[in-house]
Amino acid sequence: TYADKLKDPRWQKKRLEILNRDGFSCKRCAATDKTLHVHHFRYRKDAEPWECKDTDLITLCESCHSREHGK
Repeated sequence: TYADKLKDPRWQKKRLEILNRDGFSCKRCAATDKTLHVHHFRYRKDAEPWECKDTDLITLCESCHSREHGK
């Protein structure tokens, strides 16, 4: 499942790289004290989550990530 893929060490490594790149802060609201997610701008059917280009990933807090998905 997709949830299992997000537990994969390759995704965890990529996630940490993006969080570090973005200074461990939400790139929408600048929050540093909220749970942070790494959001995919686009998915490729033939690629695993960790195979995305760094430019297709952004750090968002939980609230901004929910808004990004229309929730």
